[in-house]
Amino acid sequence: MNILKNITKQELDLYASQPTAKAMHERVMKDSVYIPGGDADAAAVFVDSRNKEKEANQVDMVDISKAGQELSQTAAQKTATEATTETPNIVFSMFRHGDTNKFSISFGNSAMVERAVKQGYIEIDGRKVELSDDVKKQLLATNKQIKAAKEAVAMHNMMLHEAANARQSSDAMEEYNAKMSRVMTTATRIMRGRKVSPADEKELMEFNKDLYAMAKSAAAIEKHRRKMEEEREDNKISEANDEARAKEAEPKDYSVEETPMPQNEVQMDISLDGDSAQVTAVGAGLPME
Repeated sequence: MNILKNITKQELDLYASQPTAKAMHERVMKDSVYIPGGDADAAAVFVDSRNKEKEANQVDMVDISKAGQELSQTAAQKTATEATTETPNIVFSMFRHGDTNKFSISFGNSAMVERAVKQGYIEIDGRKVELSDDVKKQLLATNKQIKAAKEAVAMHNMMLHEAANARQSSDAMEEYNAKMSRVMTTATRIMRGRKVSPADEKELMEFNKDLYAMAKSAAAIEKHRRKMEEEREDNKISEANDEARAKEAEPKDYSVEETPMPQNEVQMDISLDGDSAQVTAVGAGLPME
């Protein structure tokens, strides 16, 4: 068995993280101590020597070998390179004006505009188009205007829906109160022995069974007081109730007509004539196919 000496945890982690174990194997073959298998005495001597080394060194120190330092520097350089080469993802649509080298660029959303401004350039057909400070200001200003317009429309549509919900709630409360008034009137009429329609009686029974039973009990006492004139009045009331129920049963339309969302996009005209690309105009326009 080979036991490696004089190696720090940092070096061990660096060796172990490599794709192959070649460096680790070379270090083991160079600096390890061989202890025959089953040789308890040799193992005891090695452990005793390690304990004496620990007693002699009471201060923890990190000592990375030259190879370990090189491995650490390589890893750090790789991480820095990856961070430097990372570029933002900028998505835009491009429209060529005929057979010319003039293009119009449309950014589909505000995030793409902000990424382009932050990067400072965009690439068209492999050519870099630098964005000057003035162009950046125009892009951000146009982007802000379009965002504000869309937010205003979204707020307007939200208020339309909230108003429709409020009307729906108001109608539901009004219908409930109307139904409460109807069933109480029906219960009173039954208690006095007056005639009610089957629809009125069913509505009272479904609304409040206890009130219905009490009304029927009182109706038996007041039945003899019913008169023909009252029957005609009862018929009129029942007809009015039928009309109210029919009106309530009519479908209600709570839909709203939304204001169309502006289709404008931030657009930028670019000219590739000459040795350098130039931005010729920035503004808002309709989406380009």
